Amino acid sequence: MSKESLREQLSALEEDLSVERIQERLDSIISILGQRLTQWASQLGLEHSKYSLRLEINKLTIVADTDNGPVPMERMGSGDNWVGYHLIAHLALHQWFTQKNRQVPGFLFLDQPSQVYFPSEKDSNGSMELVTENDRLAVSRMFELVLQTISEVEPGMQVIITEHADIDTELYQGAIVERWRGGLKLVPEDWPYKEGTDI
Repeated sequence: MSKESLREQLSALEEDLSVERIQERLDSIISILGQRLTQWASQLGLEHSKYSLRLEINKLTIVADTDNGPVPMERMGSGDNWVGYHLIAHLALHQWFTQKNRQVPGFLFLDQPSQVYFPSEKDSNGSMELVTENDRLAVSRMFELVLQTISEVEPGMQVIITEHADIDTELYQGAIVERWRGGLKLVPEDWPYKEGTDI
């Protein structure tokens, strides 16, 4: 390989790794992810979902660009909005990493994402009888979005959810792997442990 050819390759690499080029790529990715966030927030019926959403990488948050200026996630209302926005942010990032074959583990673990709609004091063996119809629909939409997102990139992405709610839909029931009720637990009572330690 000639010196001239090496110089051309070095110049191309320097341009690809320039601060400007990296920022352009990052802006492009954030724009694509913002479109997904906006679509999914609308699908979940989240507050401010009629506006364009974006990831604010430097502050690790989601921002809605409203007519009255930017609204960061911390000012987006109640717990159900916060859960919804965290959920769509994680799904968007994990789906992107999977689609681009990035070296990020291909699974997401969520513990009781429905808790704001379905607190443990309303848990009657998973039945959602004590939950309002609007809350039942919100929980169903949340799980439908998770399953939809996974299906778009399977088998490269897995979402593991531990949940109290037991939604009576074919889609939800088909995704259940194990029910930990009636004495059956994730960590069994007789699980071996070292003497003198807490479980």
